[in-house]
Amino acid sequence: RAIPKNQLLVFSESANMGVLSRQRVFVAMYAIVILDCSCALDNGVGVTPPMGFNPWNCFGISAKGTCKLPLPWAPATGPFCHGFNESVIIEVAETISKTPLKNAGYKYVNLDCGYSTGFRGSDGTLTVNSTRYPHGMKWLGDKIHSLGLLFGMYSDAGVTQCCSRIYGSKANDGSAGHEIVDAQTFVSWGVDYLKHDGCGATAASYPDMRDALNKTGRHVYYSIHGPTAVPGVANCWRTTGDIDNTWDSIVSRAMTNIRFENASGPGAFNDPDMLEVGNLFSATGDAEGRSHFSMWCVMKAPLLIGTDVTNMTSATLTTLTNTEAIAVNQDPLGVQARFVPPTGFDRSPPTPNAPPVIVFAGKLAQGKYVALMVNNQNTTSTLTFAVKNLFTADGNSLPTGGAPTTFVVRDLWKHQDLPTHATADTVLHFDDVGVHDCVLLVFTPNAAPSGSRSHRK
Repeated sequence: RAIPKNQLLVFSESANMGVLSRQRVFVAMYAIVILDCSCALDNGVGVTPPMGFNPWNCFGISAKGTCKLPLPWAPATGPFCHGFNESVIIEVAETISKTPLKNAGYKYVNLDCGYSTGFRGSDGTLTVNSTRYPHGMKWLGDKIHSLGLLFGMYSDAGVTQCCSRIYGSKANDGSAGHEIVDAQTFVSWGVDYLKHDGCGATAASYPDMRDALNKTGRHVYYSIHGPTAVPGVANCWRTTGDIDNTWDSIVSRAMTNIRFENASGPGAFNDPDMLEVGNLFSATGDAEGRSHFSMWCVMKAPLLIGTDVTNMTSATLTTLTNTEAIAVNQDPLGVQARFVPPTGFDRSPPTPNAPPVIVFAGKLAQGKYVALMVNNQNTTSTLTFAVKNLFTADGNSLPTGGAPTTFVVRDLWKHQDLPTHATADTVLHFDDVGVHDCVLLVFTPNAAPSGSRSHRK
């Protein structure tokens, strides 16, 4: 059943992660924020952005047979990538469970398009491709749950799932008109997360699937590629087109996402698409991965890994498991950091052109703030941040009365505090920030007087 907004609960999962226990922990601050966010979905989950894995960015193969991520080390004659199936998903889940990824908070192991035969059975239910998934979805869900993880599924708001267009015009595995039976099927498989896609979408399918999931009584995280920031429809919604493994694509999605920054809050998150960390193969790929991850963290975007975790570099693992950055993403206040535009910046286009330095600033719980500076230039640069932007970016007044508020400033990628405290009139300078690299900071209130009003690092 749906959970009323004024009775928002945090449910703890039972040992097998397949059944939500009835332990109820009321968190007053979460409930207050939900009430203030008109877009939140009251389905008992989604207080923070989801964290997990989706195979599409690294293993996806389109209806035309093209690879989502052609691998640079693939043979000249191919194959240029490999798809995903039961064994691939199990290997991914096992890797997450035995690496720092699980302890960092990644828990959803999701499927994407391609598990269906493209057609429904005589009883109207979805038919699973038994070649790719010989043991079936219930078995797969149980296996994922046995690893202490959660199971995610894919559906579409149209007549045909995106990949199934390869089967021709009679393919009918989309959920439009079948929301009730599909929701019941997903729950029988033990599904904890649903991505409801938008190929040939029918608008009514989005609220219809929400209602069908709620009526099952199972708490299913509901993510859509459909209406954006419509109150009460989903836990998160796509704000952009599909991302790819280029810096321009990442920056473009971030700049599009800022249009919806006021809609975000607990139970309601903007989704600029899945992560490409680990899929950036240029010389600046590791730096771009840090900046990409940092932008998604401060924007409170879903953190859905899109790289092959069974074959990732140590740098990729380090980025994805930066628990200090993840804490910003999972902050209970749930406020998306605001883009801080430079003087004269034009925000009017649907996707504004990114400035040379991309700056975000926002609130965190317990009186803390976060700031991010991304070097969008093709040269090493000095980045500057005026602490007053922590307040003006969100329309807040500067601290007044008595001694100015001071902050301990922590660099989340260097995992160390800056040597001096900061006040509202401090200007921070960071020298030699690499191409497409970033500086991610958290400001914690401190009662001690400030020793400096400027800082170079």
